Amino acid sequence: MSINRAEKKTIWTVLAAIIGFLFMRGFHSELYWTVQKDIYLFIHSGMEFIGFAISFTMLVLGWLFFAKTLSKHRLYTAALFGAVGLLDLLHGLTAEGMPFYRPVGETTISSLFAMTAQLAGSVGLFLIFSKKDAPIGTSKRLPAVAVSLGFTSITAVLYYALTGLPAVAALTGASLDLLEVLVRIVILLSYMGAIGMVLFLNRNERPQALLTIIQALVLFLVANVQFMLGSGMQDSDMLIGHLYRLAGYYFLMKGIYYVTLEEPFKQQKRTEARINYLAYHDELTGLSNRRLLQEQLDAELQRARLSSSRLAVFLLDIDRFKTFNDALGHSFGDQMLQAVSERLRLAAGKPNHVFRMGGDEFVVLLPGIRESEKERVEAKAKALMGLFDAPFVLGEAEYHITISLGISFFPQDGDSVEVLLKNADTAMYNAKMHRNEYSSYEPEMNRKSHDRLRLESDLRRAIEQEQFTLAYQPLINLNTGKVVGVEALVRWHHPQRGLLPPGDFIPLTEENGLILQLGEWVLKAACKQNVAWQNAGLPPMMMSVNLSMRQFRQHQLAERIKGILDQTGMPPKYLELEITESMTSDVEFASDMLASLKEIGVQISIDDFGTGYSSLISLKRFPIDKLKIDRSFVGDLTQGGSDAAIVSTITSMAKNLKLKVTAEGVENDEQIQFLRERNCEEAQGFYFTKPIPANLFENWYRHRYQMA
Repeated sequence: MSINRAEKKTIWTVLAAIIGFLFMRGFHSELYWTVQKDIYLFIHSGMEFIGFAISFTMLVLGWLFFAKTLSKHRLYTAALFGAVGLLDLLHGLTAEGMPFYRPVGETTISSLFAMTAQLAGSVGLFLIFSKKDAPIGTSKRLPAVAVSLGFTSITAVLYYALTGLPAVAALTGASLDLLEVLVRIVILLSYMGAIGMVLFLNRNERPQALLTIIQALVLFLVANVQFMLGSGMQDSDMLIGHLYRLAGYYFLMKGIYYVTLEEPFKQQKRTEARINYLAYHDELTGLSNRRLLQEQLDAELQRARLSSSRLAVFLLDIDRFKTFNDALGHSFGDQMLQAVSERLRLAAGKPNHVFRMGGDEFVVLLPGIRESEKERVEAKAKALMGLFDAPFVLGEAEYHITISLGISFFPQDGDSVEVLLKNADTAMYNAKMHRNEYSSYEPEMNRKSHDRLRLESDLRRAIEQEQFTLAYQPLINLNTGKVVGVEALVRWHHPQRGLLPPGDFIPLTEENGLILQLGEWVLKAACKQNVAWQNAGLPPMMMSVNLSMRQFRQHQLAERIKGILDQTGMPPKYLELEITESMTSDVEFASDMLASLKEIGVQISIDDFGTGYSSLISLKRFPIDKLKIDRSFVGDLTQGGSDAAIVSTITSMAKNLKLKVTAEGVENDEQIQFLRERNCEEAQGFYFTKPIPANLFENWYRHRYQMA
C-alpha cells in the first residue's frame, strides 16, 4: 500500500514525539531540574496565554470563516476549545503567585481549572471524532458557542464558590489522589479512543486535516503521560508536559485551518479551474470548444499575416448523424462523438488544433502553409477522411460512418474568423451532397448553399401541399420475362424547379426529420396504387417501398404499416419493404424489428447489398426474403473483374440461404445473360424501362404483355 506525503509526515511526527518522550524518561535523572518560582511562573503564564491564543484562533477559524461549508467536526471542535482555552486562561490567572490564586481543600482552583480543561478537551475530542463528519447549518453556531461559554462560566463560578467553604472532603487526602488518578486515566483513554476512532472511520481515505488532528491527539496523549509521571509542580517535567500540550494545540489549530481555510480555498480554486476549463472546452469530448477556436484561429491569422503564410480550416461533420442519434438514442450519439473526437485528437498532431464546434461538427486547423505546399493540404484532407475507414466499435456492434469535409483558406477565402468558418461550412455542405467526400471552398458554392436553404423551406410546404408523386420501376423475372413487381420511387414536382429526383431532397428530409412524414405518405400512396391496378384488372404484383433509417427506428412501425395496409385494403403479402445494411448494425434491435414486420405478413429485402458491412452470422438471423445487388456491381460485371466475382458470390450465397436475388441497374443483354447464368431471379433497370409514372404504367404493362 502506498503512503502519501501527509501520511509520512504524520508517522514521523508521532515517532518524534514518542522517541523524545522515551529519551527524556530514559535520562530523567540527568535531564531533570527544578525551576525557580518566579521564572517558572513567567514561563508557565506565557505558555497558558499562548494556549489561550491558539484556542481562541481555533474558535474564530471554526466559527466565522466559510460558513457555507460548516461541518460538525469543525464547529464542535471550535466551540470545545473555546471553552478549553478559557479554562487554561483561568488556570494561568489563578496559579500560585498570580493575583487570583485561591486554595481549595488540599489543592488550588488553578489545578482544578487545569484538570477540567484537559478532561473536557480529551472527552470532547473523543465524542466529536467518534462519529463521521457531516454538514451542519450555520444556525447551530450560536447555540454551540453559547453552550461552550455557559459551561466555562458555570465551572468558574462553582470553583470560586468552593474557595469559600471551610473544607471539601473530595479535595483532600486520599480522595484527592484518587480523583486525580481517575481523571488522568479518563483523559488518557479518551485520547487513545479518539485516535482509534479517527483511524477507523477514515481507514479508506485519510485527508490531510484529519492526519494533522491525529498528530495533535498523540501530542496531547504524551503530554498527559508526562504530567502523570512528573515529580513536582515547578520543574522540568511540568514544562516539558506543557510544551507537548502547546504542540498539540498547534497541530489541532493547523487541522482546523486545513478544514476551514486551506481545503475550502483549494476546492474553490479547483472549481474556478473547472469553470475556466469548461468555458473553453467541450464537456462531452474534452476538445477545445467554439470560443477557444475563435481565439486560437484569430491568433493563427495574426501569425499568418506576419509570416505571409497560408492557413487551412477543415470543417467536418458526420454524415447522417442526426438519423443515427434519433434512431439509436442520444446516449449512442454521445458515444459516437467521443469516439470520433478521440480519432481526430490522435490524428491532429497538436491537440490545440482540433475543436468541436457543437453538435457533430468539428474543426481542424492547419497553419503555416506555403504556396508550394498544396499537396500537404490534400494529404491532410485524405488523412482525415481515412480516419473513418475502420469501423467504430460501440457496445457490441460495429458501425461504419462517413464524414463530409469542407476546406477554406486564408487569405484567398477570407481574412477573418467568421468568414473562414462560414466558407468552410459552405464547402462542407457542398461535399455533403455526395457524402464521404471533401471539398474546397469556391464562391459559386454560396449560391448552392442559399438554394439549399430555400429548398429546405420549400420542402415543408411541399409535404403540406402534397407536391410529391411516385414513379414505378418494374421488377422482371429473368426466367419468364414477366413483371413480378415494381419499386416505388418518389419524385418532387417543385413549382419553380420542375421534377426533382430523390437525391436532390431525400438527404434534406433525413436531416430535418421530414423523412417520417414523407415516408408514410410514400407507403400509403404506393399501397393505394397497387390496389387500384388490381381493381383495373392487372394481376397482383409486389410493391416494393424503401424504408429510411428513421422510419426503421420509428416507434410502433409495424402497427403503423399494418394500419396503412388495413386502410388501403392491400394484402400484406404484396408489400416488400427495402432496408439497407447500415440499418442492421444493431443486430438485436434489427432482428426484433424485422420479426415484428414479418408478423404482419410483409416481405423484407436488403437494398444495395454488398455496399454495407453485414456479417453472414447476423444475416442468417434476420427474417429476410431477398437481397438486391447494388447497381455499382452490375455495371462492369461482364468485364470479368472483381464485380463479376462479387455478383457470383452474392447469388451463390443467396441460393444457399434460400433467398431471392434482384440485380439493380441492368442496362444491356450481356448483363442479363450473365445474371441468368448465375441463377439471379429478378432484375430492374433502364434495360427494361425507366421509372414510369402511375398514369402510364398500366398502358406500359398491357403493351408489354401483348408483345410477349
